[in-house]
Amino acid sequence: MGAFLDKPKMEKHNAQGQGNGLRYGLSSMQGWRVEMEDAHTAVIGLPSGLESWSFFAVYDGHAGSQVAKYCCEHLLDHITNNQDFKGSAGAPSVENVKNGIRTGFLEIDEHMRVMSEKKHGADRSGSTAVGVLISPQHTYFINCGDSRGLLCRNRKVHFFTQDHKPSNPLEKERIQNAGGSVMIQRV
Repeated sequence: MGAFLDKPKMEKHNAQGQGNGLRYGLSSMQGWRVEMEDAHTAVIGLPSGLESWSFFAVYDGHAGSQVAKYCCEHLLDHITNNQDFKGSAGAPSVENVKNGIRTGFLEIDEHMRVMSEKKHGADRSGSTAVGVLISPQHTYFINCGDSRGLLCRNRKVHFFTQDHKPSNPLEKERIQNAGGSVMIQRV
């Protein structure tokens, strides 16, 4: 895991789709890595009364693919199926969505801790995640790790997410307060 090939795998996997007034295209390539460590999610029309919502995300796997693959298959469910997202009644409010995203990531984190300890003690993979959850009224940017999402209009950047890098003093403090360590600007 995390090792390199003698020459890159250049085959690209492309897909496209449309719906809910959106069009998307995506492409992935393994490159120099021994295995494809990255994954993506593209869902137009979410289940459970959220048919007019869409979700797109990219997961940058680190030191393997297990966490990126799990996020690809389950992050959306962890976000939209927790009580913080659902709220009390009707369509989720802005605060419900924000809280649901946070709770969804915490649930993924806890699940990966248990799974790694009990079933796959040798797996040390991780993943960043960057994406958007799009409702008819709002676009929610989702970011965890050192990947970045951009909102561009007319070829100009109007918004971008903040990378979670240990070189940022606030991020370094957050990592250390959570029991992690930072050495040579790496976690």
